[in-house]
Amino acid sequence: MTQRISNLQLILLVANFIFSAFVISLPQIIVHVSGQNSWLVPIILFPVFWLVVYVLIGKRRNIDHVKDLFAIGKKSRGMEKVFILVFFLFVSIAFLADLRALLDFIASVLLPSTPLDILMILTIFIIIYISMAGLEVISRINSIHFFILVITVLSLPLLLLNEWQPGNLKPLPSISNIMDIIKSAYFISSWLGEMILFLIIIASVNPLKQARKAVISGTALGFLLVFIVLFMEIIVLGTNIVMETTYPTYILIQQINITDFLDRLDLVLVSVWIPCMVTKLAYMLYAINYCLGFFYKSNTNKFLFPIAFIFGYLSLLLFKNSMEHTHFSFYSWASLGLGLEVLLILLFLFVRRSASKHHEKSLNSM
Repeated sequence: MTQRISNLQLILLVANFIFSAFVISLPQIIVHVSGQNSWLVPIILFPVFWLVVYVLIGKRRNIDHVKDLFAIGKKSRGMEKVFILVFFLFVSIAFLADLRALLDFIASVLLPSTPLDILMILTIFIIIYISMAGLEVISRINSIHFFILVITVLSLPLLLLNEWQPGNLKPLPSISNIMDIIKSAYFISSWLGEMILFLIIIASVNPLKQARKAVISGTALGFLLVFIVLFMEIIVLGTNIVMETTYPTYILIQQINITDFLDRLDLVLVSVWIPCMVTKLAYMLYAINYCLGFFYKSNTNKFLFPIAFIFGYLSLLLFKNSMEHTHFSFYSWASLGLGLEVLLILLFLFVRRSASKHHEKSLNSM
């Protein structure tokens, strides 16, 4: 039976794809490149991503052409197989990077005395448990936790109002800063571009005709959260602290001080974010398993356990320490991830066009 998700669930999934991994350490490299003008980066990038979504999904009247795309068990065209293969490569690398980022954060901030291998095994078990339940359960869990995260992030400007330092935004943007902002946009695009993870489940959206509006809304929500976090880090912490701190967002939420006895809300807020990150990883593992099932021509969970633990250990073996992972995230993934995302967009356009022609031929032959 084909699993279905609502447009609201798709909105929250897309926003989670954009935001969850970004907040770990990405603000550091953005502020390092474009300084106090970093808050402009999501504003400049949003129209580009809006255009990409508009082109990807196409006109509303033609959306029915994609309802059978990437269905497991049916006869697939060659271009679909190429897309699934590239998508598998993309989501696999993204899964490794995001999993290691989560493990390094937990090991550095929350459980510094726990071995990384143990953290990996426990995290993988949780991810497998969620992934085995399927797309509908993943979407429901994400909707609950990410909604709480959205409310939390939207309340940050009010919670940190007494810590605002408007002088941290000076000097104001000028023409001479354009190249720095463009460089920051380049570094962040591959991470924000993980929103295209929704492509593999586009046919599962119900109603399908509202899918484009849902994806655009999710993209807007994700970019809004990114903007709020970047702006608050700059205006509260200042560029020097953000550039020198591995986890500037965690330092930011440590500044929240509501009363004399409520001054350590960081652990509470982290406990809101971690389930969202785990849900994103569970979706990515589901997508990896879906790609394997597509070639195996059977919707099965038999690949989940071996693949999950193989990828878990690879996330430890491929990066000797957190510095190597940070270097990969900031520099290697900026080019590799963006290249794979552009390739996936082009392939999806070819697949969608092929599906449209096949649909027209079927109507003409009737």
